[in-house]
Amino acid sequence: MPEKRTVSIVIRNRNEAAMLAKVLPAVAAQDYEAKEIVLVDNDSSDASLNVARHFGAKIVRLPKDQFSYGRAINRGIEASSGDFILLLSAHSLPLGKDFIAKALARFEDPRVAAVRCMLVSKTSDLENWVESGRLTWPVDFFSVVEQGPIASGCMLRRSVWEQIPFDETLEAVEDKMWAHDALRAGYAIDRSDAYYLHMSKRGMMESIRIMNRERLAVFRATGKLWPVPRPSLIGVAKALLVSAPRAAFRVAAREILTYCYLKTIPWQARRGVRAGAIQ
Repeated sequence: MPEKRTVSIVIRNRNEAAMLAKVLPAVAAQDYEAKEIVLVDNDSSDASLNVARHFGAKIVRLPKDQFSYGRAINRGIEASSGDFILLLSAHSLPLGKDFIAKALARFEDPRVAAVRCMLVSKTSDLENWVESGRLTWPVDFFSVVEQGPIASGCMLRRSVWEQIPFDETLEAVEDKMWAHDALRAGYAIDRSDAYYLHMSKRGMMESIRIMNRERLAVFRATGKLWPVPRPSLIGVAKALLVSAPRAAFRVAAREILTYCYLKTIPWQARRGVRAGAIQ
């Protein structure tokens, strides 16, 4: 009988105690038992560490001044020992007791380096779930950006990470750049039917800042401009005519701010990279 494949779970966290208290029971309830849970904590000041200890998680501390998304992933995997690594954020809630088993199933093919789990709020993935989600080389870079694994909900093969660790200098899109390098090395990226929920609620400005940071990171790393969404005049007009004035203002402000942020990516790229924190 073949030896059972082991899975380690690596969770990035900063001040998410309430959400960890939902995510960790969901992990513990899985039919396919994880070998271990590693929490990479970014200077939390709430009860996150107590919650993690209650569920037997190994804790890796990563101070804010040393933080990058790629470094957090690398430190978590270094502290783990599983053949496969399930990457989650503290606000990523696995749905169903077969989440790990579904994600792991795609690795029957030894060419698969990673699988992207299905984010229930990403409607394009859900609408096209019957279609193949496999990526292989050669591939357009922005296809990897749009369809590649998301570090808040994906599983990867440890042996590939040992060859290709995550880039610790990137301020964002470390998951997409890793996937691009793995594809270029001859591996495949697949999509699983393991679903998870993104529990974090972001405001308008925070969403725009995250979108801007990701596109800035892509430009700094590749010199490529992520296609800029144009302001939706139809959306603004509908809001003005149908919604209350306050709602209309929010829609208009979001469209204009998004456009202005992303059009200034080349200028922003000339500024220095600052230490960040988990968002």
